[in-house]
Amino acid sequence: MNIAMNEDFRIAYKYSDEVIANIKIPRDGLVDVNEVLNYIRSLYFPELVVYSRSFAGIGSPAGPCDTCGAMARLSFNGGDYNAAIVLNSDLDPSFQRFALIQQIGHLLTLPPDVELDPDSYVVSTRISYDLSDISQEDMERDRYLLREQVSNVFALRVLMPVDQFFRKIRELDSVESIARFYGVPVEAVISRMMIGA
Repeated sequence: MNIAMNEDFRIAYKYSDEVIANIKIPRDGLVDVNEVLNYIRSLYFPELVVYSRSFAGIGSPAGPCDTCGAMARLSFNGGDYNAAIVLNSDLDPSFQRFALIQQIGHLLTLPPDVELDPDSYVVSTRISYDLSDISQEDMERDRYLLREQVSNVFALRVLMPVDQFFRKIRELDSVESIARFYGVPVEAVISRMMIGA
């Protein structure tokens, strides 16, 4: 599947291109997630707050959330959107870093016709970086899986900008060293290689 040509993924490309174009990306450094947050707050969600809490003992309709990466909530209040992201503090910092940007992807790419429940959070019960493990047919049947993958593409492209990423592939000797450079899980690097541009 060529996700760049898939209608559902175009919004992830649009927003990730916008973020990359409007934040400072050091030639040889990490994308600063706080700069991404500040940019998103300045244009889209001025009241976006981020918390870090243990998910031990939390449950969702899909089961326990011990291994969930994050939860996000979006509510509409008198003409403004309010957003909150809760990161699972029990996870490795590289997973938290990815989960934060992936949740921003959820907030930005949420379909316009979604009904907002002010009393609920969207829980990422599955952090999957492997874009090949879910078929196009699976995503067409299950819009949740599609939304997860769209948000994953947003995060992959923001955290590993294409020009710098392919330069790093030539410079560094292993997937593990690239993952350390970007502060992301190894699985994220592999998926970034899969999506290309």
